Amino acid sequence: MPQLSDLDRHLPAPLAEAVAPLARLAQFKAGQTVMGHQDETSDVFVILEGTLRIELLSQNGREITLSDAGPGALVGEFAALDDQPRSATVMATTKASLARIPGAAFREAAFAHPESAEWLTRRLVRMLRQLNERIFELNALAVRSRLHCELLRFCLDTGFKGNEATITPSPTHAELANRIGTHREAVTRELRYLAEQGITSSSGRKLIVCDIARLAEIVRAAAGDVELIQRANQAGIGRGTT
Repeated sequence: MPQLSDLDRHLPAPLAEAVAPLARLAQFKAGQTVMGHQDETSDVFVILEGTLRIELLSQNGREITLSDAGPGALVGEFAALDDQPRSATVMATTKASLARIPGAAFREAAFAHPESAEWLTRRLVRMLRQLNERIFELNALAVRSRLHCELLRFCLDTGFKGNEATITPSPTHAELANRIGTHREAVTRELRYLAEQGITSSSGRKLIVCDIARLAEIVRAAAGDVELIQRANQAGIGRGTT
């Protein structure tokens, strides 16, 4: 059972020490909303167990998935930092245990110590880099290339062994479409093609990327040496991966 004492595993020591006395344990079931878009709340959450999905909902009801977040991730810090309404909806996709920290206390503690402030700054810069990456993909790449990028990103985020990664539970075709700004049918067609080429396979709720090196080469050919490819290079993905 996750405990609030686990905070020091996920936050810089000065920040964890300052907010721990004010934190409360919050439990959510799969499908429950942690925070809603435009809510006027400012609590910050640290994920101790489970997975959350950050998303937006268009006026016609279409879901746009921004990202998924797992243990150790921080959500809700934007509203705590700028006193503005929530910028997205956050829902639990599994049973989740979260440390709930009052926004004002988090902000004060984060800026009170150089180590905490640097940690938060680096985190925000990393998010901006990821946002730049996705903006480039949406504006410069065709749907199939955006899917290739997303699959490679899954491999890097979930981990891989040798030249293979297993994504489990695998996102549905509709969920993948929501992540890359397209429709389910386009994802289904491209996944079928990748399976025919021996790059991916599926079994139940598992999506297996059988040849990460080849997938990375396809992404490189379409997008060049973007930051996603640089991450793959740093992780040792490329020709000769074993």
